[in-house]
Amino acid sequence: MNFFFIFFFFGLIIGSFLNVLVYRLRDTETLMGRSFCRHCKHQIRWYDNIPLISFILLRGACRDCETRISWQYPMLELLTGIFFGLTGFFFFDPLIFTSYIETLWILVLISCFLVIAVYDIRHMEIPMVMLFISAFASILFLLYTFFAFPSSFFSSRLFFGLSGGLAVCGFFFFLVWISHERWMGWGDVWLGAVSGMIVGLPLALPMLTVSFGVGAITGLIIIAMKKKSMKSQIPFAPFLLFGTLFILFLPKIFPTLMQLLFL
Repeated sequence: MNFFFIFFFFGLIIGSFLNVLVYRLRDTETLMGRSFCRHCKHQIRWYDNIPLISFILLRGACRDCETRISWQYPMLELLTGIFFGLTGFFFFDPLIFTSYIETLWILVLISCFLVIAVYDIRHMEIPMVMLFISAFASILFLLYTFFAFPSSFFSSRLFFGLSGGLAVCGFFFFLVWISHERWMGWGDVWLGAVSGMIVGLPLALPMLTVSFGVGAITGLIIIAMKKKSMKSQIPFAPFLLFGTLFILFLPKIFPTLMQLLFL
């Protein structure tokens, strides 16, 4: 059975919540209250809060004050839906118990990663609470694989995950130290540790290659469009998280290509 659309629609709902999370983490607001317009403070009606559809029907503006709604809302909802759909399509198998655990882990990672990426773009800062959640979920998953599929520690996914996290963390620590935080911040160091732990060795190197490569290309495009200068800071977290998810999904999408390139 194709689970893409089931997970896609579930992802749209989660994406709507992630939008709320991005704003309320910054303002330390409760997550329990009703959604409201950030401009006029009117509560958003339930039929104006349907992922993607409400944005289209409202033509991208608040019903009460007609202030333009940020494109962040539909884009984050759509991205969450797509990533959730791909996870359901490539990782979930209702007949295999392990796939339930792995799918849940990846969905948690995607949710945390998208919040971190958008938050870093908006504020040039990584929300540590989302980083801790993704790290905790990853450690639990690696421990599960170690005990569910007994093997030598040095040949286990747990060992390669911890080694990858340590390697990327050490590399980023070196970059921060020699640049005095001009190239990247301490939040990137901890995020690098989590990303390295997720992909593990030896895939940490291609993950970094993809991350820095996409980041460099995007930076050049932004500079060419005169949106930034060579001295401007560009958040690195979105590119690192893209590289992590790219390496995580690549073996499922192109297994033969993955073996030829990286193994």
